[in-house]
Amino acid sequence: MSPQFSVIGSFFLRTLLFLVPTLALWYGARDWVVTPPAWLAGEALRHLYPSWVLGMERDGVSHVLVTNLRILAQNGRIGELAPEIRALSYCYGSALLPALLLASRAKGLWWKLPAGLALLIPFQAWGISFAWLLQVAVQSGPQVAHQAGFSSLGINLVAVGYQFGYLLFPALAPVLIWFAFDRRLVATVLVEGSLSARH
Repeated sequence: MSPQFSVIGSFFLRTLLFLVPTLALWYGARDWVVTPPAWLAGEALRHLYPSWVLGMERDGVSHVLVTNLRILAQNGRIGELAPEIRALSYCYGSALLPALLLASRAKGLWWKLPAGLALLIPFQAWGISFAWLLQVAVQSGPQVAHQAGFSSLGINLVAVGYQFGYLLFPALAPVLIWFAFDRRLVATVLVEGSLSARH
């Protein structure tokens, strides 16, 4: 077994092992995990779109963006659009980051863990915000999008922003934060890889 493979392999194995309890803790603390990014997302949209965003409300496990956008219901009545999402779907990085830090045996875990979780909040809020905006600009039809002031370019930008917030940021953000906090493992792999290449 080559040295760099043993370092990488053992690291990924430790990450998987630590991910089991961190996921359990993450799910158990889900009410606290989702509150800061959901609040930030709601406040951001309320300031960006003050003409139609009224605020954010919690409805069980879901978070609802309260708007004054008019929408035609199936029974023919006119209602107000209230996009609803499961905010926890955008916050699993809060379980992945602790697993990465524990698996790499990062020093200064007492400050890196809370700081890293705080740094994740804007990325999680991005995903939540664009999940709401997708329902407004794309899924609710052109009439609602027009009410909200979205042009064709704006609709496309919302779709791209949603892809970043759903597919990229939840997994990439914790990895980048871990890399910034603990480069020892990467440096070890590079050094051992270069040494083994000389033999």
